[in-house]
Amino acid sequence: MTTMKETAAPKGLITLLALVCGVSIASGYYAQPLLGDIGRALGVSEAYAGALPMFTQIGIAIGALLFLPLGDIVNDRKLILAMICAHVGALALVALAPSAPALTWASALMGVTTITPYLLPAYAAKIVPPAQRGHVTGLLVRGIFAGILLARTASGYIGHYTDWRTVYWIAAALMMAMAALLAWRLPPTMPRSDLSYPRLLASLWTVFRRQPVVRYATARQGLMFGAFNAFWISLVFYLETPRFHMGSDVAGLFGVIGAAGAFAAPVFGKVADRRGPLFAVRLGTALALLAWMVMALFGQHLAGLVAGVLLLDLGVTASHVSNQTMIYHLGQDIRGRVSTIYILGTFIGAALMSGLTAWVWGRWAWSGVCALGIAATGLAVAVSFAQRARPDRTGPCALQPQPVR
Repeated sequence: MTTMKETAAPKGLITLLALVCGVSIASGYYAQPLLGDIGRALGVSEAYAGALPMFTQIGIAIGALLFLPLGDIVNDRKLILAMICAHVGALALVALAPSAPALTWASALMGVTTITPYLLPAYAAKIVPPAQRGHVTGLLVRGIFAGILLARTASGYIGHYTDWRTVYWIAAALMMAMAALLAWRLPPTMPRSDLSYPRLLASLWTVFRRQPVVRYATARQGLMFGAFNAFWISLVFYLETPRFHMGSDVAGLFGVIGAAGAFAAPVFGKVADRRGPLFAVRLGTALALLAWMVMALFGQHLAGLVAGVLLLDLGVTASHVSNQTMIYHLGQDIRGRVSTIYILGTFIGAALMSGLTAWVWGRWAWSGVCALGIAATGLAVAVSFAQRARPDRTGPCALQPQPVR
């Protein structure tokens, strides 16, 4: 049992959790508008620099596997604060990296510690009633996607007027401030499972095998988030081509445009609460597919890119909120492991697509990236329609969980 009842959480607490989600997830995305600057500063090719986000995504996947399951067996407050402190140290290593290989390893370690934004939604789901989980999840996802998108804006401008290392020193200072705020406000919870850590990790396969809802959600979001990363990794290189002649500061501005989609996250959370998450996730995947089609046809113009990024971020946000609403309606005693599988699959997809994007860009440039995005989001649409709810039920609980021991 928890030390807090499932009653409406204080609004200020949920707002703080959303803020921490945004600031902490931003660390994984500061580099994207700076890849050209980083490559030139360290004397590496565009292909090498473009692959750096892949190592961060791999690190996040490893961190999810190692640490997210602990939410089922330890005090969430202690786990969250410990991960933030470790993250501050990793950000310092990135800022101090003297060479490209050192930066590669530091980026991977930073990724391993960038899991606070994925611990917090599962934590919030423990302290709010089921009828509010979609809306609250939407608020936290708004923080996550605003952080992902505005990180590019901030780093693009800071890197343009100073240098890329300054971005990471500022990030470390912000995370220290977030740790202080959470130490002051975050209520503790008690674990819901008495499994040992080795048995906890071993049970991940059991949860994955017995919970089809988790399998569908993980596959969808791995494809969606992979396509999302493909756009943002290639955008800075595309804007630097002779067609546009623009730099990291302009690439960062696209984050502000995309943030409009992120701020719609609570709306989709309410849709998931009322119409069911499967309806909302189908809508989100379809919007993302439409976005890539728009960018493939009209991406040679800035207006086409703006329209595409709005649709893409809206679609990915809707999908993420709806998928999380589905999986958080499963058993409370497995919520940490469910979250682990979902985030692990999401970032494996992101890492694979990051590496593939660098390769595709080097051979077919923007047209190849658009083809890759259409393929990934098209598969996500197919997966969303392959999943079926029970015909005699509506809403989130129509997606029936299977028992896990």
